[in-house]
Amino acid sequence: MDKETAQNQQENKDKPHVETMLEEMGSIVSYLLKKQKEICESVDNKTYDAEESIQLTPCINNTTKIINQCNTFMRRYNIETQGYDSSVHIAALKLKKQQQAEQTDQPDDQKPQELNHLNSVIKEYQKALPPPKDEENVEGVETDDNADKKEKKVQTKPAPSIITPSKTRPPIITYNPNGFQPYGQMRDLFKSHEPIKIASGTYDAGKTYSCVAYMDMLARQYPGARLTFIHRYLNRVYRNVIPTYEKYLGFKPSTYKSQNPTPIIKYGGELPEFFEYWNGSRIYINGLDKIENMLSDFYDGAFVNQAELVEFDSWDHLRARVSERAGTAPIAFLLGDCNPSTPNHWIRRQTQVGKLKFFEMTFRDNPEIYNQQTGEITEEGKRRVDRLQDLEGLRYKRGYEGLWVSGEGLVFEEFQPDIHIVDNFDIPKEWPRYLSIDWGYRNPSSCIWWTLTKDERIYAYKEIYKTKLTQPEFIKMIEDNQDEDRHVAYAAVDSADQDAVEQLKNAGYRVQEPKKSRAKQIDVVKERLKVDETGKPSIFFFRNRLVHPPDQELKEAYRPTEVTDEFLTCEYLENTDGTDKDDEAITRDHHGIDSTAYFILSLQRPRTVGSGKFIGGAVTMGKSF
Repeated sequence: MDKETAQNQQENKDKPHVETMLEEMGSIVSYLLKKQKEICESVDNKTYDAEESIQLTPCINNTTKIINQCNTFMRRYNIETQGYDSSVHIAALKLKKQQQAEQTDQPDDQKPQELNHLNSVIKEYQKALPPPKDEENVEGVETDDNADKKEKKVQTKPAPSIITPSKTRPPIITYNPNGFQPYGQMRDLFKSHEPIKIASGTYDAGKTYSCVAYMDMLARQYPGARLTFIHRYLNRVYRNVIPTYEKYLGFKPSTYKSQNPTPIIKYGGELPEFFEYWNGSRIYINGLDKIENMLSDFYDGAFVNQAELVEFDSWDHLRARVSERAGTAPIAFLLGDCNPSTPNHWIRRQTQVGKLKFFEMTFRDNPEIYNQQTGEITEEGKRRVDRLQDLEGLRYKRGYEGLWVSGEGLVFEEFQPDIHIVDNFDIPKEWPRYLSIDWGYRNPSSCIWWTLTKDERIYAYKEIYKTKLTQPEFIKMIEDNQDEDRHVAYAAVDSADQDAVEQLKNAGYRVQEPKKSRAKQIDVVKERLKVDETGKPSIFFFRNRLVHPPDQELKEAYRPTEVTDEFLTCEYLENTDGTDKDDEAITRDHHGIDSTAYFILSLQRPRTVGSGKFIGGAVTMGKSF
């Protein structure tokens, strides 16, 4: 051993252990608090004269600064080394002993009734979680005639990590959260310090249950924290999230008027606006269909249920609302859960570029299905897994296998990238060529080049899919990318913009304008996507079709950049009125799909003889970018 190594070891040996320093710091903080309290009481009792009281003010202020600096150091140390914030343990232990002594003298019917978690199999938090906090008392509720118009007063702490005695008696019901334990990658999520993270996985993996547990942990950990539950639709928070939250708590939070209040109070009746904890933390209820309610708010943490249903623009908006500007937690967490959706979903893209941390769960991590100690499936788990195995098609792939292949309510479930997207090949000269066009500007303009085989199968072999093109620019781009020495039989176009149709005709193209019907357009495309008795569909798309680089604006917004992306994202619109119009109510981009439908509809019409537009030369395949 060299001299330098021996010296370093001796220095490390001589250094006091950080934990010992923290305990000593806690003792100092407790002593300062005690003395500060004595000084304040002496001033109140007029033990000191006015001049002496004024001289003590700087002392009290400096003591407060020292206490806050100690707290800040300990909080940061615990976050960096343990993954959680902690209180001053010595002060907490003293308070706990004091409260136990006070409760011993209470009548039996006035002693707190402890509610254990519903899941009796699991006994304690994982080591990844912070130790349970001592429950702080709920402040009394006003009982005058205007009580129902006033919010309950909650005593918050001047320094979040210091537990101070309450002047009121404890609530009759307290809650001990020693029952939840995360497993698998959910445990890794709890440990992670990443500010933006998504929990994905199979059905019945316990994602939502675990995420509300995470939010409850933040509420307990940071007194006065502002948190929120969110869904794309506000009513889904009440239907999906709150029942899971109440199941996790083991009780239904009472209203503030209750004579026997729970430690978590709800405000707003049966459809609460927020839940308030005994320590001043609040969990608000929000829906992205009411996003105006969040425009001026900031949150220490947010849980987005079914994040795969949320548009990227809305998620991006939430990233600005959930930040350290809320001012309570040292790290603001934006958390989401989701079921597998389309392969090119913005969640997957954000994961690939490192903008969020992705955790993939499975029903095998759910302790209600698999015993995590023995690895054996439970009796209830057998029934639940049987139901998952009974799923069919894409729902089986997503719900049982956890594959990102489709989303709930997908319009074109028949579309399979491994079947419908094929490698480029040289097109025989005898196969006729066609165009299909959907006009746009802010939304993408779509032009697809098609060819028709002898057995009536169609191939999309080139494509323009681009925003911010004027009609003359769009038509010129079509001209510049035409096949050489080949003719186009006709262009099937959107008839809504007759000025654009006339410009296309003036450029020398024969035009077909099929009658538009949303339900009919969907039906004819779905029929083409189906696999027939030969094992093949009647529509294919070349893998490298785009004649230009992907539109950067669309790419940055995580919108489709070509027609095949649309098939993977186009969904039926929720909350329709239960009529035949439901089949026409679709959402997400479908401009290339509309273009495709125009061409398929045109093939069903009698076609007149004509040469179309003749360009001369050989066929040029789509470029690969």
